[in-house]
Amino acid sequence: MKIVAMALGIGVIAGLVELGLPAEDVYRAVRAEIRSHEAPSDIVVVTIDDATLNELQTDIPDRKQDAQLIDRLFAAGATRVFFDKAYADPTNQASDMALAEALARHDEVYLGAAPASEVGIERYATMMPARIFRERARLASMVGEAGPFGLSYRFPTLELVDGKKIPSISAGLAGYRGDRRLYRPDFGINIHTIKNVSYIDVLRGRFASNTFDGAAVVIGQTFSGTSDTHYEPLGAKIPGVYFHALGAHTLREGVPVDLGWLPALLFSAAALLWQAQRMKPDRKVSAAALVLLISVPLGLDYLSIGVDIFPAILCLAIGTVRLERHSQKMFDETTGCLRVEALERLEPSENLSVFALKIREFSFITRNSSDGVIIKFIEETIKRLSATEAGTQFAFHKDTIIWLRPKLQSQELIEHLEGLHALFRTGVGHAGGTVDIAAHLGVDENWDASMRSRIATAIQSAEDALHAGTHAIVANAEYLEQRDKRLSLLSDLDEAMARNNVQVAYQPKVDLKTGRTIGAEALLRWTHPLHGAIPPEDVIAMAEAHKRIDDLTIYVIDTALAGARLARQLNPDFHIAINMSAVALTRVQLIYDMTYLMSKHRVPAEKIILEVTETAPLDDRRVAAVMAGLREFGIQLSIDDFGTGQGALSYVKRIPGSEVKIDRTFVGDMLTSAESRSVVQATIDIAHSLERRAVAEGVEDAETAKVLRDMGCDHAQGYFFAPAMPINEILTHLRGARTAA
Repeated sequence: MKIVAMALGIGVIAGLVELGLPAEDVYRAVRAEIRSHEAPSDIVVVTIDDATLNELQTDIPDRKQDAQLIDRLFAAGATRVFFDKAYADPTNQASDMALAEALARHDEVYLGAAPASEVGIERYATMMPARIFRERARLASMVGEAGPFGLSYRFPTLELVDGKKIPSISAGLAGYRGDRRLYRPDFGINIHTIKNVSYIDVLRGRFASNTFDGAAVVIGQTFSGTSDTHYEPLGAKIPGVYFHALGAHTLREGVPVDLGWLPALLFSAAALLWQAQRMKPDRKVSAAALVLLISVPLGLDYLSIGVDIFPAILCLAIGTVRLERHSQKMFDETTGCLRVEALERLEPSENLSVFALKIREFSFITRNSSDGVIIKFIEETIKRLSATEAGTQFAFHKDTIIWLRPKLQSQELIEHLEGLHALFRTGVGHAGGTVDIAAHLGVDENWDASMRSRIATAIQSAEDALHAGTHAIVANAEYLEQRDKRLSLLSDLDEAMARNNVQVAYQPKVDLKTGRTIGAEALLRWTHPLHGAIPPEDVIAMAEAHKRIDDLTIYVIDTALAGARLARQLNPDFHIAINMSAVALTRVQLIYDMTYLMSKHRVPAEKIILEVTETAPLDDRRVAAVMAGLREFGIQLSIDDFGTGQGALSYVKRIPGSEVKIDRTFVGDMLTSAESRSVVQATIDIAHSLERRAVAEGVEDAETAKVLRDMGCDHAQGYFFAPAMPINEILTHLRGARTAA
């Protein structure tokens, strides 16, 4: 809060002393250039220019000529006429009377006036037209204020002259009738496009008949040598009469409102206060605040609302830098949490356990979120943890929250872990809604190890808990021994694939209508020389956990297609189904690998079915793109284990597949469970309604096969037909089927 107060104080001082006024004026002029547009034609400037003086052979038009000009203008349709001149001194009687009589003939003629004023040490007396003119004409103020370096101007709408309120020339031209306001003329109206006619052309009648129809007119000096010139912001000198016309056009578009510097400064202070309340200031918030400070004034200009932003920018810049430096000392730059390095510097302690909580699919949950939203999500998660870990400092690493807490006894630790898991049974707030997250915990209790090692072990334990599908894993000596074994298996898996010792078994798929074998599903098999047969799901989980799933996927596909090529020599209609890991589907390279392997083994795309588990994250754009690419090449897709995952009809519709596989858990007890039988029938109906094949897996007996056939199921596989078998046996099986046919 001290940082915010300091930055706000500097901003207030900058505003009070107008420290950034030239910069404000320059930016205001730049915005005006962006909004530049032509002036309307209902206000006309009559210019006493060089052409006028040359033709009249005089230094200034005679007042008798001014009288003729007035008559000409009103005869041409002008509604009001303003002179940017006071007529304070008499000339010759005839000329003065001619002008006075013209003023008497026309009610809407305004002569210039100016109140007494002081500019620095200079004092100026009130300037008023001579009595003979003042009694017959209206008055309009000629004064305005120029900012430093001629970068900005302010005009009043009313002035008090000799005790009487009179409009300014710009307000009179615009027909303004409101209270006194001090406003800036809008240079977004291109001053060079203001309609003008030479004095001499009006006097001689050399103008179009509709030039002054319904227009307000202001007359002023524009000849070279006139002292009444002022700089256009970022431009050249312009005769003062044009500034009155510009002000009139400004008032016509809407009376400008000047909010000053305070609103923008309060906005900056609010942004800094919000940042100060966070563990880590968000740079994007500061950048967004700066962008708003810079861009919003442009939008407000279109609404005739002015605002000064320099004090606010100064406040925001100073406050942001100071908050950033403060946070960098303790917190991670990207997450706003305590730095992991800060925990790693601590000395090992037998009284402290290291906890790690991994958020499953963290990157997927936050894939479309800004840094601010992600940090807010992390904060919400930490707030949930704080219910049982009060007063704890949390660190965040990639997708894992790490913290230290006092050592617990075995039973207490189990209960505590259950309590932590229970905290996440309800959704966590994220991006204006809630998301369900799966939290997996790792605890390190290797008291003698360094804190760096213990933190790494806790994080790995949480990762292992995720892949094992369990709530928590406590990393003790036994756990470390098992982990070493898994790492050894992983190394052996790499070697087994290199030596082609990982096998693929083929389980036949049967057409229920004809009883013919129409293909097979390729299933992974690995028998370790020491540990025996390793369950396929363990091999896949291990490969996914240790970034080997791509290599394993290509190995299985390569082997399966090699077998399919041999099978197709016996049955050209033979198709091969291959299970796909959801992780593998996130890799676009899979499409190119498939096309290469199809070409290598000469297996047509339409004879390949990739079985996608129903838990594949379809909201991941990479998965959807890969599946669409595979379908474009003609490869078929199948929803595997339907009914055990999301199970929604929308899920079936979103996969561009050709078949739906009914999970064995429903097929296996459909003869004894009416509920399972209903699920099977509904799945078949859904598949057919979407023009997909229905495939049943896990068929164990003839009666189940008959019921499935009666239900309209298309294909099936299971021990009733044949178990999974090596390639040589599936080829023998196919030869037997061909001989029988």
